Amino acid sequence: MMNVLITAGGTRENIDLVRSISNHATGRLGSIIADVFAQANSKVTYVCGEAAVLPACTDIEIIRIRSVAELIETVETLLRQRPYDCVIHSMAVSDFTPQAVIAIDEMAETISHSLQGEDASQNELSDKIRAAIFQCVKPLTDKKISSNASEVLLLLKQTPKVIERIKAIQPHTLLVGFKLLSNVSEKELLLAGQNLLTKNTCDFVLANDLANIENDRHKAILMDNTGILRRANTKQEIARMIFECVLERAALSKEGHT
Repeated sequence: MMNVLITAGGTRENIDLVRSISNHATGRLGSIIADVFAQANSKVTYVCGEAAVLPACTDIEIIRIRSVAELIETVETLLRQRPYDCVIHSMAVSDFTPQAVIAIDEMAETISHSLQGEDASQNELSDKIRAAIFQCVKPLTDKKISSNASEVLLLLKQTPKVIERIKAIQPHTLLVGFKLLSNVSEKELLLAGQNLLTKNTCDFVLANDLANIENDRHKAILMDNTGILRRANTKQEIARMIFECVLERAALSKEGHT
């Protein structure tokens, strides 16, 4: 019996008490993958976003998370508590999280004052404009952002990469990463998949293009460090493809240790 950790759905990042930013990930593919493993008697832990589709199998451990910070804390805790034969990281994780807001009117006024009478080089002007912008930055709080401002800018900061932490904690787990691009050539998609595979020491990467995903149609390529392994055209085919390749790799790994 395999012990499998699957992430699915999307994360949601708070702007204030009533607003947030998120993505359109449903977690449907992740739920199907979870069911395929569970039906083969694997013990599945399913970490998913608040609105993610849940697996049909009832003996799967479900853990709901909201933000990237919650996802990192949950995944790291699970990886330190128990060994996993495989981690399938299909969740669409937010690349950015809100850090502060800037009122446009206030920013324009501040920049105008800071540049009055200036005779400076382009670099000096850029530095002054940047400094003026950050004078207007209002850090996010637990309060609701006022709706009185006609226009505001939302300052985002990059979130940590969850996938980078998986092998650092469990170097021997089989790691399946996911790479999604939109309207690119297959060559570009495969190159991005290879970069993800190499950078995060993934065992497999599922490379797919948003242009090839619609309802039940879902074209995808499963690759490893040797290149393309298999192709699939539906979510069910993708789930079965991942299951079979993971099972085969796990068996080879087990043979190598006997």
